[in-house]
Amino acid sequence: MAPGPSSGSPTNRVVVIGGGLAGMSTAVALESAGMSVTLLEARATLGGRAGSFVDAQTGEKLDNCQHVLLGCCTNLIDFYHRIGAADRITWQRTIYFIDERGHRFGLYGIPGLPAPLNLGPSLATFAALTLGERAALVRAMLGMMRMGVKGRLALTDTPFGDWLDQHKQPAGLITKLYDPIVISGLNEDTRKASAAHAIHIFQDSLLASARGYVMGLPNCPLEQLYGHLPCADVRLGTRVSGIRFTGSKATGVELISGEVLEADAVVLATNYHAAGRWLPDELAAQDTRFAHLDKLQSVPILGAHLWFDRPVIATSHVAFMRGPLQWLFRKDREGKSVHGVISAAREWLNRPREECLALFERQVRATFPAAKDAKLERGVIVIEKRATFSPVPGVEAMRPPQAPPTGGIENLYLAGDYTQTGWPATMEGAVRSGYLAAEAIAGRKFLVEDLPVQWPGKLMGLRRK
Repeated sequence: MAPGPSSGSPTNRVVVIGGGLAGMSTAVALESAGMSVTLLEARATLGGRAGSFVDAQTGEKLDNCQHVLLGCCTNLIDFYHRIGAADRITWQRTIYFIDERGHRFGLYGIPGLPAPLNLGPSLATFAALTLGERAALVRAMLGMMRMGVKGRLALTDTPFGDWLDQHKQPAGLITKLYDPIVISGLNEDTRKASAAHAIHIFQDSLLASARGYVMGLPNCPLEQLYGHLPCADVRLGTRVSGIRFTGSKATGVELISGEVLEADAVVLATNYHAAGRWLPDELAAQDTRFAHLDKLQSVPILGAHLWFDRPVIATSHVAFMRGPLQWLFRKDREGKSVHGVISAAREWLNRPREECLALFERQVRATFPAAKDAKLERGVIVIEKRATFSPVPGVEAMRPPQAPPTGGIENLYLAGDYTQTGWPATMEGAVRSGYLAAEAIAGRKFLVEDLPVQWPGKLMGLRRK
């Protein structure tokens, strides 16, 4: 790893542009190393796509979309500890699935057993799947363990649909189990996504460690997670007008207000669409990190805030085995306020709001007995058009590193879930990108190791390297 400017000096000045998870994690890591960090965010709140907004009708704080984490998200968990938000995550040891008739099924681990043996009893009694489907799932999981990480990475350019076909996975199994997990985890159609990314989900969450699958839900609006960020200079509602350069070296950041912030290093922690916004064409052209960003494809996510006139859901969440909503989360104690999510929501971009709400109301009423006579009092739909990049085959070659390459723009670093993190576009991926950018600047390690593979996985060949 090549250390950044004057590595280790407490007088280093770093400006981070973007207050999403990538920018915040970069800033927090560097601040912990004694550097002087200024974090700039154009919005009035932190969090970016994993943030909140004020409902114009009620003034209530609503999340852009429900975000969840798993026990295998080691760096995101570390970040929450660093910012004092770990106690605002409620962990769920049972993941609930529900079919169109309202029958609920739980995926849970037996305490004390290593993965994947801990999930064996729940899968054996997972009545949503036929015996043939359960047998096919076991064969697939064994194949995923045997290939290890090395074998998974060899499938980077293979569609997961091809892998599923090769391993004779039934269509019903794909609809009932693979789709709820893969589409929500990757924000892409199960068959289109890279097999490497899809298998990554199963290896890390279900097969390596008993802690991997446990699901964490924030018990407050996302914005409140970031209320005590350990960074001395956080500037909200602050827009950047440009980056100053001396030759091929970034030396400072200009604000719309006219203020200039001198910097020994600048971190672009924006979405990839905006990463080159402040760069002169000639400098961007000589830096290979910007060569393929225009080839990344964006995928939208739809979030639906729904308020019913009576309680409709008793559990904290459910994954629907059939749509249109893919997941539903309880947002209040009673279960009157819920939040539905549709990932890979391309076909919903231009649907009329009232039509969407009517479909969602019908789905909730048909699925939950308690909601049979419920009426939808109000609904707010949020569509993040550029939620993530699409993790399709071939995308890994387009993802840039965080540090400048030889001949690139000196002292300019990238952070974002689209960069090379080893993960798809998730909150964990965003935090990993921030820690990796901080490592490149400070010349010291921040990245937290993955959960260790327990003995059944090792016995079957599941190795990290």
